[in-house]
Amino acid sequence: MSDEKIAGIMRDCVQAIVKGDVEKVLSLFAEDGVWTTPDGTFKGRDELRRYLTWFIRSVRDMTVKESGIRVMVQGNTGVYEHVLGGTMQGARYEGLAICVYEFKNEKIQEVRTVYDRLLLAKQVAKGWLAKWLVNMIVKQAEKGLR
Repeated sequence: MSDEKIAGIMRDCVQAIVKGDVEKVLSLFAEDGVWTTPDGTFKGRDELRRYLTWFIRSVRDMTVKESGIRVMVQGNTGVYEHVLGGTMQGARYEGLAICVYEFKNEKIQEVRTVYDRLLLAKQVAKGWLAKWLVNMIVKQAEKGLR
């Protein structure tokens, strides 16, 4: 498969998520496709559907802006660097995400997504207790840094 086709499928996948089109996303995956995120590992169509449905329902006004290397393809693997934004629990957030896609037989076989869950929590925490807990965790993690 050409680099351009792989990049196109990756962008189609992201745009289908932004549009909330779970079935379109699933059509890009192999039957036994796997997606690993900070939220867990989801294998096969049923688990992918459950994850995507949850994710799309959890984030409103989703935006994706390519950043950094944008899309890079080598062989059957592509990397997509982007800034993901949206509204979660009534609060706006924005953060860097990186997805590594592996392809087999012109379908997505596996995606591994990384993003900073703590940054997300800092942006969407509501109420003094939630904000205090998130900030306490950040302070502990950064102890000795400054």
